[in-house]
Amino acid sequence: MPQDLTVGSPSKTLLKFSLPLLLSTALQQIYSIADSVIVGRYTGTAGLAAIGAGYPITLIFVAIATGGSMGCSVVISRLFGAKELGRTRTAAETALLALSLLGVVLAALGVVLAGPILRLMNAHGELWLDASVYLRIYAVGVLPMLVYNAANAVFTGLGDSRRPLYFLMLSSALNIVLDIYAVASLGLGVAGAAWATAISQAVSAVLAVLVILRQLRKMPAEPRRGALDGELLGEMTRLGLPAIFQQATVALAHTAVQSMINVYDTAVVAGYEMGGKVNTVIYSCLNTLGTALSTYVSQSLGAKKYANIRDGARASWVMCLAVSLVIIALAELFPAQVIMLFLGKEADPLAMDVGVSFLRIIMPLYVFISVIIAGGGLLRGMGHTMSFFLSTVAEIIVRVGMCWLVSRLMGSYLGIFLGWIAGPVTGAILAFWLWRKVLKKEVLPYC
Repeated sequence: MPQDLTVGSPSKTLLKFSLPLLLSTALQQIYSIADSVIVGRYTGTAGLAAIGAGYPITLIFVAIATGGSMGCSVVISRLFGAKELGRTRTAAETALLALSLLGVVLAALGVVLAGPILRLMNAHGELWLDASVYLRIYAVGVLPMLVYNAANAVFTGLGDSRRPLYFLMLSSALNIVLDIYAVASLGLGVAGAAWATAISQAVSAVLAVLVILRQLRKMPAEPRRGALDGELLGEMTRLGLPAIFQQATVALAHTAVQSMINVYDTAVVAGYEMGGKVNTVIYSCLNTLGTALSTYVSQSLGAKKYANIRDGARASWVMCLAVSLVIIALAELFPAQVIMLFLGKEADPLAMDVGVSFLRIIMPLYVFISVIIAGGGLLRGMGHTMSFFLSTVAEIIVRVGMCWLVSRLMGSYLGIFLGWIAGPVTGAILAFWLWRKVLKKEVLPYC
């Protein structure tokens, strides 16, 4: 059900709105976790390394989907907050059609370019063969991924964070069942895992769109010149492109680091895949708190409730920091147990060591990442997506550059992990500076 987030206590409203989003993202991440766990258990290190080699490319697809949906969601939530229901419906329909068309283009490009891109990333031999098969099938599922993210943007913009959770509970369970059947029973390996993901995404997309269309029919319609509203599409593009670039820049950073890792032994690649997958799941889940803040800020901006923006931004950062401290504690106390989820007790010792080292070094950085996530949520909600994109670019340049430099100096993959530290520290400093600047100039004078 649509919900006006501008009413009530900012901290309580944000918490109530954020929790279903957090659970939804956690379930969505089960798609990729299930692939890695089941493939690792039944095909061993080689299959896990193949998924790991292609994983950064899948992150680029995800980046475009989530970045595009963020731009759409900000526009929809601002119109909904201003009670312009006719324009809200038009914006929702425009978002669904535009992202669906983009999904068709990306799926085609993914099928054609998967192999050549893997060559550029230093994938070789059997690793390249298995990874290219996985990526081409995964690309088929990019269309339903974009469709679902468009529907999710509408749900989020309308303040409804529960329905996406219900769809993902069903599709996540389906993904696990199909993974086990395709990989364990049929012996399809990484190809089976990719098909399971694509089919599960399609189910989620169809269900979400059916419910959205029924919801939109209850809103008043406005006269339009065509299926796409040019003005609203332009606004979504203006806000969405920096968000896409920001998300894609993060994915490209993973691609660059993956290329550095791929030159090492297959066990090192597999170990990094396990640690990196855990990191991505945690970051994606925590980032939903920033997404929730963006919607809250955008609705409040549309309703001209500036005190809500100030109080909501502070509450969001406290929540991000609290969750980060729990994550850090678990990762530092039980890193081996987390890594053993992927390969079991008979895991390659080197792969285990790499995965554990990654978690122990990277997880404490979430103290800084919490600042980046909360700052990004505020900036996106206020329409400053370009500022956040530029700060992300600076953070990525520092991170990748230091990973390369320190690994060269040490002559070890551990140098990649240690060099990673500089990026989040830089990003947190920039995000905090932008946070204070926006609040001081655009929010506090009206409170």
